[in-house]
Amino acid sequence: MHVLTSTEMKEIDKKTSTDFGITEEVLMEQAAMAIVGEIQKDFNKNSHLLFMVGTGNNGGDALAAARILHNEGYENIEVCIIGDENKGSRLFKKQLNTLKQFGFLDFFEFNVDFKNHVSTADCIIDGLIGIGLNGNTNDLIKGVIDIINTFKRGKVLSVDIPSGINANTGEIMGNAILADKTITFGSVKLGHIFFPGREYSGTIKVAPLSFPKSLFNISHRELVTPEMVKKLLPKRPKFSQKYDYGNVLILAGSSEFPGASILSAIGAQKVGAGLVKLITPTPLSSYVLNHEPGIIYKSLMKDKFSLKDFDLISKELKKASVIVIGPGLGRSDETMQFVRNVVEYSRVPIVVDADALYAVDSLSLRKNIVLTPHVGEMKRIVRTDEINIRQNYEYTEKFAKHKRATIVFKDATTIITNGERTYFNITGNTALAKGGSGDLLTGIIAGLVSQGLDVMEASIVASYLSGRTAEIISDEITEYYTTPLDIAKNLYKAISEVLNV
Repeated sequence: MHVLTSTEMKEIDKKTSTDFGITEEVLMEQAAMAIVGEIQKDFNKNSHLLFMVGTGNNGGDALAAARILHNEGYENIEVCIIGDENKGSRLFKKQLNTLKQFGFLDFFEFNVDFKNHVSTADCIIDGLIGIGLNGNTNDLIKGVIDIINTFKRGKVLSVDIPSGINANTGEIMGNAILADKTITFGSVKLGHIFFPGREYSGTIKVAPLSFPKSLFNISHRELVTPEMVKKLLPKRPKFSQKYDYGNVLILAGSSEFPGASILSAIGAQKVGAGLVKLITPTPLSSYVLNHEPGIIYKSLMKDKFSLKDFDLISKELKKASVIVIGPGLGRSDETMQFVRNVVEYSRVPIVVDADALYAVDSLSLRKNIVLTPHVGEMKRIVRTDEINIRQNYEYTEKFAKHKRATIVFKDATTIITNGERTYFNITGNTALAKGGSGDLLTGIIAGLVSQGLDVMEASIVASYLSGRTAEIISDEITEYYTTPLDIAKNLYKAISEVLNV
């Protein structure tokens, strides 16, 4: 599913009319029918429906829905128009006139009695502002939104996007409607998937309308879906053996951070890699054997990697199908030089994580390298104090293009991009907000690369599976107590679910 900016959606809307002859009126009627369908699922004809409408096309969609419901026998409908009707859009005025011609008379003004209307509503339909919001909500709209959020008794359904949410970033523009459900048209918008917009949108329903599918190619951004992951999952034919599924080499750990390397190795093993070899400076044999004896383990019997270790592992570098470097390494000068040598010397795919991210800053990378920063690491390696970097997908895309690598920017909404194509993963929960989750993800990515996926494909699948596993097992042991090791042990549940989509 494509993820659109407001500009892209408006362009699709326009071309649908100009190039394909499907008029704006037809699209608005279809949007209204979609709104009606969602209301009819949850509310009967005796329900009190309160339509809050602005004077733009978003309000026009809501007015058309009110007319259809009124015509179908919903008798307890009220409409409150916020703004000057005379300055409304062409389609808003047309829908308002049509609604009146159908005999609808239950209009009221925003005044001191407004709280009473809100307090008795079973459903408030938010048609105040659509995806075109640029600045903060004005004082009038702000007052309306505050009352709805404070006094609502029933449910709130937002049309296209909750009023007050920036459709391109998910940011709150002054204040915003806190919706229980949002019905959007054509495809999801960026504001639906980035927080706080994602939280304010509630359950998101997408109504395709009659937009031609070809027009959505205007966007190079997509949402990761179970169907996408199923297509990408590596095939495992019955007539195969371990060497068919690759050789993962993990260079990680130090005396200060020994656990990270084990989690990466387990991640690669649990997702199906043929061979997983873990080389660490620190003796960890008992820990590795206790958790997963199938991992091939070697210790250099020291505190941390140094430049001279490069020669010791050069043979292993040549054997590897994919390399993991970074988790738990530390950032000593010699360790950083060791990382740079590995990255520059090796030609196979490399997953660069954690401390190793700081070593590759000055290097020109290549397309089979993936960097996996979290928010703090992203800010440091790109040297920015950008407050909203988590929502600034364009910043991440430019950075990926500059580094000529794939970036997995780990967050509640994970951005996966090579600068040309961008994917957003929204699976997961706070069970992943714990040390070690990123180390596990790194291993999962490498394990998938070893089985034939490119680094972009592997990053998409790994991010989805990690997040979905967290969701599945949190129903069993709660987000508070779920650990990265729990995620690793239960990856099979998310994989099985995807295979049955």
